Amino acid sequence: MEWRKEQCASNPGIDTSRSKYNFHIVKPESRYYHFIQSRIEQAGCRTRKDSTRFVDTLITASPEFFKGKSPKEIAAYFQRAADFLIERVGRENIVSAVVHMDEKTPHLHLTFVPLTKDNRLCAKEIIGNRANLAKWQDDFHAYMVEKYPNLERGESASKTGRKHIPTRLFKQAVNLS
Repeated sequence: MEWRKEQCASNPGIDTSRSKYNFHIVKPESRYYHFIQSRIEQAGCRTRKDSTRFVDTLITASPEFFKGKSPKEIAAYFQRAADFLIERVGRENIVSAVVHMDEKTPHLHLTFVPLTKDNRLCAKEIIGNRANLAKWQDDFHAYMVEKYPNLERGESASKTGRKHIPTRLFKQAVNLS
């Protein structure tokens, strides 16, 4: 199948003819900014100007992993991935979980408000340092490989020395409305 795309200014890798196949596992209740602000207010959190108000995670696998899989099988993979994160951070803190099928490799963006169990806004406590993040990734792989035994874990930045950031942390929910 030839990869065709219409030009998309924000991401030229998007094939807009395939955007209709994107789907939500958790559909946003409102605009991201409003949900995030509302959730922080509901929790009664104090915030600072530099508080991390949300975390956007990216879940995918190699293009080879998805080859030959039906849309239903792909949806099941991402549902399982979302279930792992929902269990970790709490369903009430999930802003959105959307699967993008309109790029070369399917992937899930799951966005959440980093609230602790005692309702503090603290991404550092939820995500932790690089070692803790690598532990999250190890736990995620162990969870996923139960259902997908051929799924290989990517090499950890702690082992490769690369400076990539596996999840993207945003300090403020700016320009989301």
